[in-house]
Amino acid sequence: MALELLPLDEETLPQAVRRVASPSSPRELREMAARGRAPLSPSDQLMALYQLSSPSVAEADDIARAARATSAALPDPVLAGALGGEMDPRVLDWFARQVVTRAPLLQLLLGNRAVADETFAFLASTVGERELLLIARNEQRLLRHPPIIAALYLNPKTPMSIAARAVELAVRNQVVVDGIPGFEDVRAAIAEDEQALAGAEDAAFRDAYAVDGTLPEVAAAGDEAAVPVEEEVKSVPISKMSTLAKIRLATVGNAFQRAVLVRDPSRLVQMAAVRAPGVNDNEAVRHSANRGLSEDVIRYIASQRQFLRLYAVKLNLVNNPKCPLQASMGFLPHLTARDLRAVARSKQVPSALTRAAQMLVQKRDR
Repeated sequence: MALELLPLDEETLPQAVRRVASPSSPRELREMAARGRAPLSPSDQLMALYQLSSPSVAEADDIARAARATSAALPDPVLAGALGGEMDPRVLDWFARQVVTRAPLLQLLLGNRAVADETFAFLASTVGERELLLIARNEQRLLRHPPIIAALYLNPKTPMSIAARAVELAVRNQVVVDGIPGFEDVRAAIAEDEQALAGAEDAAFRDAYAVDGTLPEVAAAGDEAAVPVEEEVKSVPISKMSTLAKIRLATVGNAFQRAVLVRDPSRLVQMAAVRAPGVNDNEAVRHSANRGLSEDVIRYIASQRQFLRLYAVKLNLVNNPKCPLQASMGFLPHLTARDLRAVARSKQVPSALTRAAQMLVQKRDR
């Protein structure tokens, strides 16, 4: 949840800010402050611009627009003089969203204890690798505000080594991260990976298993060598990834990667691929027709309304013998006459389904 950027309480404002940003101040003073022409210290200027950016305070859309334009154009020295110090978290959040491409300023914000946890979560979903590493190192914040962990996990720019350590931190401390799709499966994948590592009997296996950077001895040195998801996939075959790495790739990867992972031997990986937020209608149609996928995947598709609004999905599920019989029976009345007759003649579906289709054909022909 984003921080609610309400106007600041006027009584808490420094006198210099109140003089130029109060609704009762002369319009000329407010206009000067909105255009950055008022004689204010850097921190006071940021507070005044934040306050004037709200039409409810500025009482004029043109003043609010001018304040927003001035804020976006402030030079780095002015911002640097304020973003590292004590300030209302709402002001810091507002300016954080304007400096996401300015690394030195971001680093000031990430080292500022006054910055709200919600701001860290926003930045974790947006910034690049160097800043992501700084965010991930602040374990106290991560545990206090799990949405930061979710943002790190779901950001494709986050190297697997960083994402894995953040999630493992949550699991070790029994923190549930609701923002990660299928978090219970992620927790199970971590346990599965630990068991696989514990069962490794030779160095060759350990070297192959460490390709995603999750081994303790690799993680410590992996900060400089870590690469985002896109680069990891180019250098590491999917089949060599750990279960956790596969689940994350299924969640943040592309359609081709999901098509590979939905066939993975691990049920956890299969389900992550079919549940991924990016799964589109075309993927649902292809999966529903694929008799080589697991029953769990087909059952999941058959239970999802967003997929069942597609006629092709319902037809494919009826013709897929791995679809639960009760679900297939429920789809029969939705089929066209031609498709229903084809099901009634099919030898590839359960006999109970063909009989039900035959009865429905007869009923329609009366």
